[in-house]
Amino acid sequence: MNKTEKQEAEQAEETAEQSLKTEEKNATEQIETIVQRLTENPEMKELIKEFDERAKDFSLQELLDLNQKLKEEIQQANQERDEYLSLLQKFKADFENYKKRIAKQNEHTIQLSSERILSKIFKPIDDLSRVIEFAEEQEQDTVSLEGISIIFNNLSRILEDEDVVVINPAPGDDFNPRYHEAISMDKTGKFEPDKVVRVFEKGYQIKEKVVRAAKVMVSAELPEQTSEEDKPGDASQGSSETKEQ
Repeated sequence: MNKTEKQEAEQAEETAEQSLKTEEKNATEQIETIVQRLTENPEMKELIKEFDERAKDFSLQELLDLNQKLKEEIQQANQERDEYLSLLQKFKADFENYKKRIAKQNEHTIQLSSERILSKIFKPIDDLSRVIEFAEEQEQDTVSLEGISIIFNNLSRILEDEDVVVINPAPGDDFNPRYHEAISMDKTGKFEPDKVVRVFEKGYQIKEKVVRAAKVMVSAELPEQTSEEDKPGDASQGSSETKEQ
């Protein structure tokens, strides 16, 4: 730093100190003026006089006791406030749980109502499906068949929009008691045991709930066949030959 810069810095510092002293002086004068005005005010004089007189009536111990009492009352008030806040939070949590429970109940009620309504559509759809299958087998009037197919497709689309899944296992699929209801057993041995042989009536599932299981025929486990060597006749014949010998 050269000489000129040093002089400018010192001058700026002196100016700042002088300005600070001036501000302190002005602030002090303003405070003194305010205090003087307050003490000269008749009402303020009366309040100060009354305070001085009442303060004389209390000893230091009484003032300390009063201060302690005020602290205890403040502490009790804070404790009551915390208790009320805790109670309010509990009420709030209970109310939130109540709203969730009501919402869940409403959702369950709506789902049951939807299931009842949709269940009434299942039978007409099954009937239309059988009519279409029969008409196709018999090669009947295609115009009438097209009309029935349109109705069937419209009803099927309604079920799809409501998240309804048709349970229609194919022959040879594994039998699943969750989705299938066995109403008949097949003992021909065409399929392995516990396989779907035939579907008598389709099932329906709404979201995760099976509303109606598919009615099916299931392949039964056949008893083991007796070999020729194990037949009773062979055993008796062998015994006879032994006797003849």
